[in-house]
Amino acid sequence: MNVLSHYLFLCLFGFGHILRRDSQIPANQAMSGYFVTEGSKFKGRPLTTLPVVLNRDLSRIINSNLQLKSSHDLEHLRSIAQQRDEWTKLIARIREAAEASQSEH
Repeated sequence: MNVLSHYLFLCLFGFGHILRRDSQIPANQAMSGYFVTEGSKFKGRPLTTLPVVLNRDLSRIINSNLQLKSSHDLEHLRSIAQQRDEWTKLIARIREAAEASQSEH
């Protein structure tokens, strides 16, 4: 496992841990609040945020319809994270897709 995939693994493992926790902890409230749309959209260069990066990583998985673009998607990922075996498999699929993408460049 190279440094990038090890780092990715640790980040996603930690993200799953947060998703399994109570929805009232600050980290989960911040994630849920990210998808609440208020006011006008930000103009300019798109921000690089955790949901944007995770959505990009999820989109790299072949034969998967997982994404992170809405609170509904976040709830779906939360349900996957509750099943540790399924979450670990998802992390492995993301890592494999990231390694394949990295080797293409």
